[in-house]
Amino acid sequence: MPRKKSYQWQAGGNADNAEAPSRSAKKRQSLALQALGEELTRLSPAELQHLDLTPDLREALTLYARIRDHEGRRRQMQYIGRLMRETAAGPLRAALDARRDAAAADTARFHQVEQWRERLLAAPETEVESLLEALLRAMPDADALPADRPAPEELRRCVREAREARAAQAATTAKITPHASRALFRTLARALAPVQDKA
Repeated sequence: MPRKKSYQWQAGGNADNAEAPSRSAKKRQSLALQALGEELTRLSPAELQHLDLTPDLREALTLYARIRDHEGRRRQMQYIGRLMRETAAGPLRAALDARRDAAAADTARFHQVEQWRERLLAAPETEVESLLEALLRAMPDADALPADRPAPEELRRCVREAREARAAQAATTAKITPHASRALFRTLARALAPVQDKA
């Protein structure tokens, strides 16, 4: 009968094993890279051009966009995951986070312009001028803005035309194109445009 092997466990562990990540840590890292790869697959080719990707990863992402078969996409996603393990994830994550932050800022700016338009159109006639003054104070610094910043007279004209169009639509049952309201929105968007960094 063979002798039993006796094992001696050291409390501190081996020095090499202490530096190696655990199996759970490797799994978490793998899942994070897979999620990053899936996020990359949702980007358009134009957005992918702005990222620092290896040629193999760029080609794999382009091919993934062309594949329509479910099983083919699953296998291609596994391949992308394997390529992601060889890619520095930090800069990619930072670029995607910056992209997401810029999109959130654009959405917030859009809602701000929408709110100003609705306030100007819904306000009684006596309060429109005070709202316009508040809008002019809310505009970014005039010296730092681009040359296409609307003048106060242009803002007043756009507000007047949009209010007249809204009143005309309320007075009739006919469908009137909201051209003046859209023009007011574009003018407000130019007025509230953020100051761009000069590089």
